[in-house]
Amino acid sequence: MIELLDELAMVEKEISRLENQINLLKAEPEHNKRVHTHPALQEWELANQRSIQQEAPLAQDPCNISKRSNEKATSFEMKALHFITKAIKGDYKLSDFTHNDKAINSKRFKENTVNNNKPSKRGPLLRRPSPSRHPTPKRDQALVMSTPLHPEEDSIHKWSPNKLSENIMRCLIFIYLRLLRTSRTVELEKPIARSTDFSLSFRAETSSAGLVFPKDSRQQDPYGIFDSKESLIRDIGTYKNLVRFTSTSMDLKCIQNSACIPLFQKLKTLMDGLEKVDLRFLSHRQKLAFWINMYNACIMHGYLQYGISSASSPEKMLKLINQATLNIAGNSINAQTIERSILRKPANSQEKQILGGKEMMLHDLYGLKSSDPNIIFALCCATRSSPAVKIYTAEGVTGELERSKLEYLQASIVVTSTKKIALPELLLRNMFDFGQDMGSLVEWLCQQLPASGSLRKSIVDCFKQVNGGRASAVVEMLPYDFEFQYLFSL
Repeated sequence: MIELLDELAMVEKEISRLENQINLLKAEPEHNKRVHTHPALQEWELANQRSIQQEAPLAQDPCNISKRSNEKATSFEMKALHFITKAIKGDYKLSDFTHNDKAINSKRFKENTVNNNKPSKRGPLLRRPSPSRHPTPKRDQALVMSTPLHPEEDSIHKWSPNKLSENIMRCLIFIYLRLLRTSRTVELEKPIARSTDFSLSFRAETSSAGLVFPKDSRQQDPYGIFDSKESLIRDIGTYKNLVRFTSTSMDLKCIQNSACIPLFQKLKTLMDGLEKVDLRFLSHRQKLAFWINMYNACIMHGYLQYGISSASSPEKMLKLINQATLNIAGNSINAQTIERSILRKPANSQEKQILGGKEMMLHDLYGLKSSDPNIIFALCCATRSSPAVKIYTAEGVTGELERSKLEYLQASIVVTSTKKIALPELLLRNMFDFGQDMGSLVEWLCQQLPASGSLRKSIVDCFKQVNGGRASAVVEMLPYDFEFQYLFSL
């Protein structure tokens, strides 16, 4: 995580330095005019210009910089999704972003020429200043924009598959956080509007939606488990500190800003390396971490290509999951294939028949010998009911999955004052991976939660009321929420 923050700071520093150079170029005609009028200021001007170029301010807000730049430049005559596709493929031209600057500079050059040719009002008393002996060199903006973010890009083909997958995920998270920051939609404490299709026993209607917290409680509720007035208030763990990326955060106009170009260049380079990755000699843990990262990267990459509107319903979301593919080791693979053919092992011959020939081939090449049931707490479909996005490593993938499971359960289970329990549909859909029936599932659930935690104690209290009855009498389901949402940790 420290490496993530360091690289993000490095990108912001580069953006600030570029914007500073742009401001210098724009201010240069006025400076030259003043110097030509007052030759005594020439040496001071040159020294001041050198000091400004050496000190790139870091405190500038990229949002304000982007706003000022967009106000002064003409709007780009291209569709946002078209730009994203070109940026991801790497076939856009940096000249597309500088053609207006060239026009402005040409106009200012003509104005300077006219001003310089005008005779001075003071006649021969003032001499025309001579050119500087040692002019401050200025880097070409196009050259700076195309400079790789990290020297390791030259040796990506030498990286291990796991290191490559981790860096792809890190780059995609950077892009989403950049969009979030640029669009200014970090609203961690804003009440979340809910759909009226949810169960009324656990979901408040949209007209009265809001987080029912004590006055001194301001924790975030990403899954809306406190929407019902009957829900028992408790600490939901680390999920209360996550950053929410919603549909309002995906402002495609912000992607046209130059701040995102280095990140797309980085992503394009990493994707090129993914096409040639060698997956033949990976261990079980290495495969598990790699393919979880690839599943999440595939969907994140797909939303950047096709937009959020392409998954506005469950049917469209499934279509996007099938349509969004990555070229991995020369094979075009989508997220559904990764989950069904690689991360999960076909249980019987009937499931094998459902899989196509290509999917069975991928299973034979890359499939795990045994599936880990905890992967459901790591695979993110960019929906409101999905777990948070994380980067998984080969060395610690088992512990990371255990931690993801615990954090998801703490944030997604509802216990009410009427002694009812609501479990997320994501868990109930996969209940046979953890228990034989509802009773064994709840027993397993209590074993996973901390003994001293309030959630486990509340669940135990609910079953004390059953007195040996069926667990289904107190357990209900929280319907799956297909609203677009990503959860990121910082």
